[in-house]
Amino acid sequence: MKNTFLVLDTETCDLSGSVYDVGYTICDKYGNILQTRNALVREIFTNGKKMMGAFYAKKLFSHYAPMLESNDIKMESWETITGWINQDIADFQVTVICAYNAGFDFRVMNATHKMLGYAGKVLNAPLKTLDLWQFACETKLSQKTYKKLATEKGWVSPKGNIKTGAEFCYRFCSGEWGFIEDHTALSDALIETKILADCMATKKKIPYGKINQQPWRIVNPNAKGDDPHIHGSKVA
Repeated sequence: MKNTFLVLDTETCDLSGSVYDVGYTICDKYGNILQTRNALVREIFTNGKKMMGAFYAKKLFSHYAPMLESNDIKMESWETITGWINQDIADFQVTVICAYNAGFDFRVMNATHKMLGYAGKVLNAPLKTLDLWQFACETKLSQKTYKKLATEKGWVSPKGNIKTGAEFCYRFCSGEWGFIEDHTALSDALIETKILADCMATKKKIPYGKINQQPWRIVNPNAKGDDPHIHGSKVA
């Protein structure tokens, strides 16, 4: 059976949960997209106190207001959004759910589900899990070519470690050295779909189930101390 992937991204008000933007693609291993979804979570997005404390609160005006105005995104209830996810998983026979730093996205989705009073789990069906950060560090970002490029371009943390976030991985995969991650859910899910396809093309073993493994250490084997490269609402 061929795998079909759901590539998920979330934007949150804080590190503990409060997901306000959910975006995902459904694709094959080549990055061919079968479905896209994106919505703002009504229960969170309309909570002014939570949103003004969000990491990217300025995006309310720079990104989301124009997107809402042009109908590029809509507000939906959490129940509607999770309903989409489960229905699309069934309709497209999804076998793998993945995200860049999947441990974060999976955790905040479950935390938001619980916070809003829903019992059980977000997903109705068990799926294989894949952390694209882990996959990228095991394949693309551990290459000498990337390490050399990152050093030359200054993609290095204050502690001297080569950066491994989705933004830098996409730069390497796409050749767009100046690419800046949008940090809206669907936009980020789309670049992560490209990362998935490029990692799959290496034909190396897929690290299913390896979540929260600090994959940046693969690229920085001699690093001392914890240097997770916080960027925005996520560790990457």
